[in-house]
Amino acid sequence: MERTYTLHEIAATFRRRWLLATAVALAVALVAGGVILALPSEYMAQSVVQIEPHRLAPEMLPAAPAASFEERMRTLKHQLLARPVMERVISEVHPYPDLNDDLDGAVERLRHNVEVRLEGEVAGGPPALLFVVEVRGHDPQKVARAAELLPSIYAELTRKTMSDQAHRLTQTFDDQVTGAQVGLAALEQKLLQFKQGHAQELPESIETNLRAAGRAESQIEMRLASIADARRQRTLVVSSIPEDASEAGRAATGADLALRRLETARATFGVDSPDVKRLEREYASASARAEEEQRRFAQGRIARHTALLDQGIAQDQEAVRDLQRDLSFYQQRVEQAPRWGAELVKITRDYDAMKTRYNALILHAADARSAEAVAAADAGSLFDAIQPAVAPQRPIGPARTQLLLAALVAALAAGAAAAAAAELLDSSLRGPEDATGFGAPVLAAIPRIGAHHARS
Repeated sequence: MERTYTLHEIAATFRRRWLLATAVALAVALVAGGVILALPSEYMAQSVVQIEPHRLAPEMLPAAPAASFEERMRTLKHQLLARPVMERVISEVHPYPDLNDDLDGAVERLRHNVEVRLEGEVAGGPPALLFVVEVRGHDPQKVARAAELLPSIYAELTRKTMSDQAHRLTQTFDDQVTGAQVGLAALEQKLLQFKQGHAQELPESIETNLRAAGRAESQIEMRLASIADARRQRTLVVSSIPEDASEAGRAATGADLALRRLETARATFGVDSPDVKRLEREYASASARAEEEQRRFAQGRIARHTALLDQGIAQDQEAVRDLQRDLSFYQQRVEQAPRWGAELVKITRDYDAMKTRYNALILHAADARSAEAVAAADAGSLFDAIQPAVAPQRPIGPARTQLLLAALVAALAAGAAAAAAAELLDSSLRGPEDATGFGAPVLAAIPRIGAHHARS
């Protein structure tokens, strides 16, 4: 069974071990106090900065969706704590001389000692970002310089990034405009060649072609009617007989008279009569003359007239063939109009789409050039230091008073622990309670004899 100690025994223990407890407590207090007093002072400097990115009017460039508070805070903090910013601050301020050869360690320590807080929007004004940059360190001048440089370097890198992005965007749109311009020129040439090659075969020319086909059909009918009339005239001319007043008519009449006289003489005198022989010779002569005059009449009048009629018929037939070719050509144009119309619609649709894209790229390229010009003009006013960083006059740590009080408490606890440990390690018997541990009954106890007992 474990032994329990009364308050009286505990007090007696500390009376016996006060020298040890005091020595241990004093040593602990001195060591802790020396360490606390040797700790370097920590200073903090802060700067309040308002970032005011210049934006074009909404009608020039579409407005980007507003980011949430958390997204803007995370983005801004990551940008401020980016390695390029940290390296620039370290190279200019040299906040950690002990890490001159360890850039990675210096960057990590600086990141650990930098705090960025987003405060919010400026009431009643355009969109603006207000944030606080806090830098902690042991040198008040260096922390103030670092707090001043962080937003400045961030703004400089941001301006460069914006300028580079605007320049790349302008270059991209210019290249796209050039490509679209080449494509548009090719489609324009294709459309022009198509219209020139099929100008009379397009749907808008159907009415013109139908009217031309109607005119060709009318002229064909007129020519066919003219041919039929000429053929009737030729038939009449060929079947016509010479007039009585003409040489052919008189020769024919003379031949008829000679034939009647010959037949009368034959009937009267017989075939062997000299008069009959003479009349036969006269009839043969009159018949020959009549045939000759008939031939001359046919050659002189009928042949010439029929030749003129045949020439007119041939001309009309040639004209009919030409008109039929024209009619077929116009009909083919009308039949081909839907096909070429569909092809024209396709080419025109491609041309209109390319033209729309080209116009849109022209506007985007102009907006990109405007954005680039604005970024260049806005280089000096990208941010505004609402509260510049100043060198702190008082340190923010360490809290030496609290640390000394804690050290004092720790020293007292160490002294008490030392006294308790010494008491537990001591095997001396100080009373009947200690003697019971041997298992023998205590017969008598001799009280303490001495000056202390006499005084008590």
